[in-house]
Amino acid sequence: MEQIRAFAGAVHEVEGWDTLCRRIALLLGSAGTAVVRWDPLIDAGRPLGVFGSWEGVELERLLSEGRCEWAFALADAPVFALQSEGRVRAARDPRVLASAVSVPLRVGAERIGALVCTYPDTRPIAQEDVAGAELVSLCVTLLCNQQDLAATSDRQAKRIARLMDDIERMAISLRGRVARDEVGAG
Repeated sequence: MEQIRAFAGAVHEVEGWDTLCRRIALLLGSAGTAVVRWDPLIDAGRPLGVFGSWEGVELERLLSEGRCEWAFALADAPVFALQSEGRVRAARDPRVLASAVSVPLRVGAERIGALVCTYPDTRPIAQEDVAGAELVSLCVTLLCNQQDLAATSDRQAKRIARLMDDIERMAISLRGRVARDEVGAG
């Protein structure tokens, strides 16, 4: 628990999503970790950061092949999975043997992504592992929200700057018209 508290305090200091995933893997004792953001425009997951492997295969390669939709099978509960004959088999039941667990990143009722933790082979995934991943997912969700808010603030600041430029141009134009009208009337 103390390690998770230290992680939560340092999460904003991490440079880059891949580095964050490496730290999460070390913290949770997993072979690999990925933060996958759900993109509603393309109706698919998009990895933000990836570290490590899943059953001996580079996790980044698996996710780049589009094999992460299983992580979003449930909006409100962890998903347990393993690879079998080149396919991913996912289940809701925590008692199944699995080599990966995905916990949702949620803001209220909205699922914004998933934190995926992988292991080198199938095994029962302990409730403590799931609880740790869920705690870490809260920190990751806050980081995602912070970045979303920063991007929104930047867009709004640029929009306000454009509006201020437009107002300034209109004021100059109006002053010019007023000056011409005064000269013409005089």
